[in-house]
Amino acid sequence: MKRLIALTICVIFFTGNAGYCDDKLNVAVSHPWLALLASFIGGPEVNVIPIRVWNDKGDLVPADKGRVLRELEEGTKIIALDENDAADSGLNDLKRKFSIRYLYSPFPAKINSLYDPSVIPFVAQRVLTALSEWDSQNYTYYQRRLAEFQARLSSSVLVGQVLRDSTICDMSGSSGILLQAAGCKVDKPEQLEQWMKGNFSGLREYLESNRSKGIITMIDDDTPAALKRYLSGRSDVFKWVRPSLDTDYPSFLHEQYISLWQKIITKPPGRKR
Repeated sequence: MKRLIALTICVIFFTGNAGYCDDKLNVAVSHPWLALLASFIGGPEVNVIPIRVWNDKGDLVPADKGRVLRELEEGTKIIALDENDAADSGLNDLKRKFSIRYLYSPFPAKINSLYDPSVIPFVAQRVLTALSEWDSQNYTYYQRRLAEFQARLSSSVLVGQVLRDSTICDMSGSSGILLQAAGCKVDKPEQLEQWMKGNFSGLREYLESNRSKGIITMIDDDTPAALKRYLSGRSDVFKWVRPSLDTDYPSFLHEQYISLWQKIITKPPGRKR
């Protein structure tokens, strides 16, 4: 009799929690930034399917050479930043088959503004709204995860204040906003545009002058390839990398700020003491 009661309790428990344990909400996202946000907010309740990813060079490419998009299962929910983002992701042909949720109409800024810690929480809030509409029973959980994300993101930016008043030469394509958030003195040389185009006249002299002052140059994956090659191997150059899609973004941001700070205090060869 006791065994029967115990078995009945187990059946009731696992049946009542089947959605919690086994049934995940399948959500495809058009952009890696949305994948980062949906993964954090959704946690174990959401299976995030990136339609586009960053490759090893940092370029935005179709996931699995487009196979992910072609093989989306029926019933999968789709999030795109706006209609332009959906079109760039190849989603227009799927409108009849899938329900696509646009977070904005249109997104009121350039896509690179998603690097900005002051912008990301607003996008995250819209991701929360979409997830909650599709999976209302987990709204409280998603709300708690969003609050955690916002708090930890703010904490990471505060950590970045160790860089306050440090002068950084910004030759990145997208990441300069993160230097501004940390309170850095951002130097963008007048010749940067021509250097970005591959005309390196005066660049060597400029870099040596900065080295003598202990100024670090920052690049990222959006820095033109020719300029990255020119700067390759220099001890006074820091590359701000892209986060992997399974990363905890607040922790990633914290690590990047600390790595840059360590680069600054290391004093690259040639610095005047």
